[in-house]
Amino acid sequence: MRVACARPVLACERREPRMRRSTRTAIRENAPVFLLLIIACVVTLLAFLAQQRTQRERIAIHARADATESVLALQNGVDAYLKLTKAFAGFIAASGPTSLKDYDAYLATVDALTEHPGLRSIGYVPRVPRAAKGQFESRMQGEAPGFSINGPGADAVDTFPYLYALPRDAHFRPIRGRDFAGVPQRWAAMQQARDSGQTIATERHHNLSGPRTEPIIGVFTPIYDLAMPSATVEERRAALRGFVFSIYHVPAMIDRALGNAFRTEFDLDILDGSTHLYRSGRGSGAVPNQRAFGVAHRQSMMVGGRQWELAFFAKPEYLARYESSMGAVILAGGLLSSLGMSWALAAWLGRNRSRLRGDQQTLRFDEVFESHPSAVYLLDAQRRFTNANSRALMEFKMSKEELIGKSVEDMIVPEKQDLARAQFQETLRGNSVTYNSAIVDGEGKLIQLSVIMIPIKTGDKVIHIVGIAENITAQRQRAWELKESKQMLQLVIDHIPQRVFWKNTKLEYLGCNKAFCHDAGLEQPEQIIGKNDFDLAWRASAELYRADDAATLRSGHARINYEEPQYRNDGSVSWLRTSKIPLTNIDGETVALLGVYEDITERKQMESQLRELAHYDGLTKLANRTFFYQHLEQAISRIKRKGGMFALMYFDIDHFKSVNDTHGHDVGDALLTAFSARIKATVRDMDLVARLGGDEFALLLDDISDRAGAEYVAGKLVNAMHPAFEVGELRLKVSTSIGVAYYARGMSADDIIRRADGAMYIAKRGGRDRYAVDAEPNIEP
Repeated sequence: MRVACARPVLACERREPRMRRSTRTAIRENAPVFLLLIIACVVTLLAFLAQQRTQRERIAIHARADATESVLALQNGVDAYLKLTKAFAGFIAASGPTSLKDYDAYLATVDALTEHPGLRSIGYVPRVPRAAKGQFESRMQGEAPGFSINGPGADAVDTFPYLYALPRDAHFRPIRGRDFAGVPQRWAAMQQARDSGQTIATERHHNLSGPRTEPIIGVFTPIYDLAMPSATVEERRAALRGFVFSIYHVPAMIDRALGNAFRTEFDLDILDGSTHLYRSGRGSGAVPNQRAFGVAHRQSMMVGGRQWELAFFAKPEYLARYESSMGAVILAGGLLSSLGMSWALAAWLGRNRSRLRGDQQTLRFDEVFESHPSAVYLLDAQRRFTNANSRALMEFKMSKEELIGKSVEDMIVPEKQDLARAQFQETLRGNSVTYNSAIVDGEGKLIQLSVIMIPIKTGDKVIHIVGIAENITAQRQRAWELKESKQMLQLVIDHIPQRVFWKNTKLEYLGCNKAFCHDAGLEQPEQIIGKNDFDLAWRASAELYRADDAATLRSGHARINYEEPQYRNDGSVSWLRTSKIPLTNIDGETVALLGVYEDITERKQMESQLRELAHYDGLTKLANRTFFYQHLEQAISRIKRKGGMFALMYFDIDHFKSVNDTHGHDVGDALLTAFSARIKATVRDMDLVARLGGDEFALLLDDISDRAGAEYVAGKLVNAMHPAFEVGELRLKVSTSIGVAYYARGMSADDIIRRADGAMYIAKRGGRDRYAVDAEPNIEP
């Protein structure tokens, strides 16, 4: 029994080494199959990853472009809110001392609270010297019974009591009279607004009353005494009358500015320094990981002198809009193709192994490669042709009899032979290679080839090499011609006076001509590649240019011959006539942007000078008679259509002729210039002042609400001329006589000027240095 049992054990021990050798042999024989499968899978994976990367980049481009549009919408929306504060300040400054009811009436006309969601209150805080506190409280008892100034204030000289606000609800009454300078955030903004003359916003803080958890910002616009100078910080501090303020709930203001469509595309974070002002998509209903795509766009914007930092996050719904199934198609198709090719190679190797076992000298080459679209041939270890398909015979211009047995080295041009030998030796070591070569065909013509060589093994020995050659002669010729064409095109555009540039869809420069290179501050056009507008000599205009480029690429339509300014880093400003054209590929996809512009600064300056000569007086720079008549006719036409009223003032310098006769015309001209400057400093920017000739002037107060306002301005003008005029070493005391006339239906331009002129002479007969108002006209409509 012991002998019988030992035999099977020995048999098993003999079979196990044979099985191991068989497995190793099978692995060696099918190594090309595994290699091809791995390579095909890797190529498929790389193609899939490349498609996914391209898709992410495309989504990022769209997201940045859409976010940039949202920034513009937000800036315009916030500016509209700030304009409300500025307009109310302008009303108070222009109207002079008024009652609280006048403020109510004005804000009711603009429907401030209804038209501006998020506006919690808008009001007025006057500047009240502490020495006049009691007098101010007594004066306000008539309109605001029980009014008193209270609370700590940061200013030792003045207080800024909470006098007027809309709405006047339960939250307003407990804090009426509170000194705003006692709130650090508001006092800081008020000081900055006072000194700069600009509308300034506070940092985020909480209400003085009402829901204290609600994040708010305040906006302050200074109001100055128009009768006092306000050119310097010291003058503005002295002329300060008070502030118009607006209190905003930031989320409501932002939501109104951006609209509902934005919330379906992006989440938005807004920071003022390190403080969050606004954060969407973080509520209880927020979808987990919906910000996994990361920040789609970052940008800064200025709001009331503060820099807000904006971060946009694309929502999943937005990402899904640009996602495609192409990645899955590539992955599935690539894997199936890999399996198919591997199976085909395994079958081919199996058939060849069977034939090699019978007769290694016969290789049924035609069954595999005859129908291959490329030139396929076999080489033995001595680099001699042993077989070739019909495509190879056609490319080499030889018959099969001429080719078989010929050494491939006899066909390769001398300068390529060393490379070909090295690649052949690498293939004999069992490695596939790819390289470019050149041969002379059977007709003596040069052919450029792209060659792939694959080793065929029996065990560990390479017995044949499969060569796959692609004729790239025409392709190389086209590449050379394209290069020549590019060089010729570059030569042409470098010698035209217009500036030419082209960008990719990331708004990075791909090239330019020499004229554009010079404008950009570079030495060679090649230096422009990869740069953007922030890197060049017009950094101040970069944001505008990039937004314009993005809009052109997004629309797919060219913009031709439009004018735009260019603000350069050295502080200069140029004017350009620009054309931008989106470029598409054969699939209709926009792939680049072509731009052409020319510098029209000199032409714009000439046009401006011509307009000034046509419409303005050369000495005083005031409007001339022609320009004034045009505006007067327009005012009359507007009154006829819409109703309303306007006033016209006609005035001159009293005893101006004696100044000319005594001191000469040079002094007279200098006095006219100084007189004009004092007029402009007294009236509003919107009022039109003109020199009609000699020392005769006219002022058009358009769209006034009552006659008292016009007569107030006339009185200011009379008083403004009382201080002596310094002309060289002379101090000249002059006055003015003003005639005021109001438009009545049926009047022509000449009618109202004559009536104002007549009123001026009434003022002169009354003793000069005064104004007179024209009697009520009797003109039929």
